[in-house]
Amino acid sequence: MSVSGSVDYNLTATEIVEAAFAVLGVAQEGETMTARMLSDGLRALNLMLKTWGTNEHLWLKTDGTVTMVASQAAYTLSSPKPMRVLDVTRVTSDGIETPLNELSWREYSDLPNKTGSPSIPVSYYYDPQLSTGTLYLWPAPSSTTVADFTMDMTYLRRISDMDASNNDLDMPQEWLETVQWNLAKRLMTQYPVNDPNLAQMVIATAVELLDQLRGWDNETASIYLQPA
Repeated sequence: MSVSGSVDYNLTATEIVEAAFAVLGVAQEGETMTARMLSDGLRALNLMLKTWGTNEHLWLKTDGTVTMVASQAAYTLSSPKPMRVLDVTRVTSDGIETPLNELSWREYSDLPNKTGSPSIPVSYYYDPQLSTGTLYLWPAPSSTTVADFTMDMTYLRRISDMDASNNDLDMPQEWLETVQWNLAKRLMTQYPVNDPNLAQMVIATAVELLDQLRGWDNETASIYLQPA
């Protein structure tokens, strides 16, 4: 017997909801999952993914480019809108990269001159509003800077919504079981189980799986810190 050689296994939204209800002993084989149950399951699933998306998962880190405009300090980022900009780097034509310093809201607000005297940007501030985000460069780039440099960034993207029942999960495969059990844990508030031992097992398994993946979902490279 040979192995499949395939590593693209995934579950649709409906399959994840069905699997979660199966953990609770609801809608098992021979039973039909109602439209209300599917609706409840999809809503709980999307809410859970939105919460989990605030964590800095390795697979949510995405590279992008900011198209600089001479004398322009503010750049709207909306498609997609990053949850958080992790770093911004100034790159020369021969590939030399220089990271920009990140400013807090207060530090950027306290700058006395945000648009005047265009030059080479050395700092940035990202303002994540509801519909769009705005990246501010300081100082604003000059025409020479626009011609000589590109501006790259790494940002935290959002997990895709599961809008349709046949949508696949926008997460690595190793998260499938964790999603299943944690969704079951959340659904217990609406669909309580009669067996307290089962309820405890669902909670314990959900927590164990999530902790295990959070411990794995980190960079393995060493980080060296020293006083400035």
